Parts: sequence; structure tokens; C-alpha cells
Amino acid sequence: MKPAISVIIPVYNIEAYIEECLSSVFQQTYPDLEIIAVNDGSTDRSRELLQACAASDSRLVILDKENGGLSDARNHGLSAAHGDYVMFVDGDDRIRCDAAELLFRVCTENDADIAVSDMEYFYEDGERSFSSGGVFRVTDAAAMPSLVSINNSACNKLFRRSLFDDLRFPVGKYYEDLATVPVLLYKAERVAKVDEPLYEYRQRRGSIAHTASRKIFDIYDALDGDIAYVREHGNEPEVLKALYSLYIVHGLDLTTLRIKDFDDRNIRGEYLLENMTRLKRSYPDYRKDEAYRTAGWKKKLIWGMLEKGRTERVLKIYDR
Repeated sequence: MKPAISVIIPVYNIEAYIEECLSSVFQQTYPDLEIIAVNDGSTDRSRELLQACAASDSRLVILDKENGGLSDARNHGLSAAHGDYVMFVDGDDRIRCDAAELLFRVCTENDADIAVSDMEYFYEDGERSFSSGGVFRVTDAAAMPSLVSINNSACNKLFRRSLFDDLRFPVGKYYEDLATVPVLLYKAERVAKVDEPLYEYRQRRGSIAHTASRKIFDIYDALDGDIAYVREHGNEPEVLKALYSLYIVHGLDLTTLRIKDFDDRNIRGEYLLENMTRLKRSYPDYRKDEAYRTAGWKKKLIWGMLEKGRTERVLKIYDR
């Protein structure tokens, strides 16, 4: 008999964390799980540790493949999954022991296609912070268009597997969740919420986030794809409005902040200019967006200078 839930865990060179991650999955209070660990070409002891863990729990299936990145590993797991529902757990994170049970319960009680939980970020030094998965009980994108713009992580959600019949995570791209989760939320007939932080997201100090890479602009490809999907499958104005606002939140605001924190300070101006070019190409009317119009005065000041190409002044403000 097929399992109710397939848990897909991409694994790439995380020997320090994978046993802790798998332990959190093995200890789930809801036992009807298929646990799929996708070894994405690891070169450390990750594969050896997976094998040892599989010996202690027969639900664990190990799939080996050449390294292709997070999206490719998730897609590989999806192709092998048998559960009616799927959930994704990154191999260096953890889930609360009742995560699968609570998410599955709200799905079955409400005949929902997706269940969402809150998240908790945790650091090696013990620091923790809360991240909301949205404020709702049971809804859909027609009743609540802003649903498509809630926390876009794939990891704090349980999905009906059939939602992926015509959709996969984009391979070789950054922002794979942003390119996929809003479409899944749009497709779902019902989305239910568990108001508890069931997913524990590890935050590692010394991230590569400060390294300059033009893949940072993949954020526009992600949002362009979300909008194209909605235009082709309903074209609802309020849903599109919610998605367009993400160009301001993720593109204009967060991408600008990431660029200003690059370790290579000499390249920041060039990247800021390119970011504005990409924003204007994807969303020419961005200044009319509510997220832009209601931003604070300092953000508007900085964005106004960026629009005029005054990157040196902007960086002086940031570097004070």
C-alpha cells in the first residue's frame, strides 16, 4: 500500500547535519511516511551516513545522482515519490516531531491541497527567530489573492503530489522556491494553515550570500514565470497585483540590500544599475505599485537615486 506522505530530502555534502535532520524525520508522530533522501553527488561522508541511517529505519530510500543542485534533487525525488502528499526537508534543517501529523490532519479535515506552517530560524549560537507562514485558516487564491505572496519556502508546507503534474523546480536557477511555490498556491483549491512553527530552518554564519553573482537576478526570471502562469491560467487582476508587488519586495528592496553587502565593494555599483534595468524590464510600472507608494521615506529616497543612476550616493548612505 502506498504511503500517505513522501518526505523528500536533498543531500549534498552535509555530513555535519544529515543525521540530525533524519532523526527529526524518523521521530515523526505520523508514521505513514516514505522518506526519500536524494544524494546529489556528495563528496563527503553524507552517502555513508545515509546508508547507516537506512539500516535503522526501513522507510528511508536512498537515491543517488550526479550533482545537479537543489532543484534537480527535489525533482528527482518527486519523480520517485509514491505518497498522495509530499513535503520537502532540506538536509541541514529539522522538523518538529508532530509536523507531518499536524499538516496532514489539516489537509484531510479541510480537503486541502496544501497545508502551511510557520517556521523558526535557528543559529549555531542558540539564537532563534520566528517566521510567519501567513495569517489565514482555510482559503484559496480566489478568496485571498495575497495568498500567492506569503512565505514562499517549499519546506514549511505539505503539498498534494498531483499539483506537481505540470510543474517542477527550475534547475540551475536561484530562487527556485519563489519560481514554484506561488504557482502551487495559485493552483490549490484549498490551502489550510497550522499556526505553529513546525519547520526549523538552520541559519549558517558565513553564508555565500555576500559573494557577487549575476544569478542574483534570477529573481526576475522566477517572478516573470509566476506571472506568465497566472496569465495563462486565469489572468485574475488581484492575483497578478499581489505577484507584481513581489518585484518591489524581492527585486527592488531585498536585492538592493544584498548587493550593498557584497564582499567585493567595487562591483556593487554595476550590480545596482543592472538590478534597476532588470526591474524596469519586468515591471515598467513599478512606481505605481502599492508596495512602492507606501514604502518609508528613506527607501523612497534611495530608490529615487537608484532610478537616476546615482549609485555612489546610495552606497555612501548604506556605508555610513
